[in-house]
Amino acid sequence: MPPVNPRATTPRAQKTRLISSVAMLVVAAVGVSYYSVRKTNELFDIGVKAHVQCAVARYGSQSAQASALADALKAALAAGGMRIVALQTCSAAGREYTHIVLRQGSDAVSVALTRRGEQEIFPRAFAGHVVNTAGIPIHEATRGAYRVAAFDAGPYLAYVVSALPDAESDALAARLAPLISQYAAP
Repeated sequence: MPPVNPRATTPRAQKTRLISSVAMLVVAAVGVSYYSVRKTNELFDIGVKAHVQCAVARYGSQSAQASALADALKAALAAGGMRIVALQTCSAAGREYTHIVLRQGSDAVSVALTRRGEQEIFPRAFAGHVVNTAGIPIHEATRGAYRVAAFDAGPYLAYVVSALPDAESDALAARLAPLISQYAAP
């Protein structure tokens, strides 16, 4: 058995080891939190870019896939006083979207789906707010002037983006998420 260093077992040495262990734990927690916030914000920005490019600037082409998704959402939209104004495939920031533009009065709302990349997974919530609707974790946040609700829908990232008041936008996303997830299921 190797000899024991008497200084390693003193209360001062133990306190030093404890402080350094706590410091390493704090550094690791801050690093994980920073990564999670950054990754979640990047995923929210995907939806905002689709809304700005496809709904606000109106760049897109007619889409049969968007039409099929719109058929799945019609009943839920009618109940909320929304109308569909565009069904399109759209490109924004190098991504392809199946995109539906809704209107409630003069407010545009985007429902957008884009293929999820291998590394595009929502981390545990450190940014935004997460609610569960019908077993679907919906990540909600405000990015600039827009309220974003985002969730995984099979092989897609799904977004509901608008400038509606937070509660109204969040309620719409909660109403549509189960229908979108069912539509997008492989």
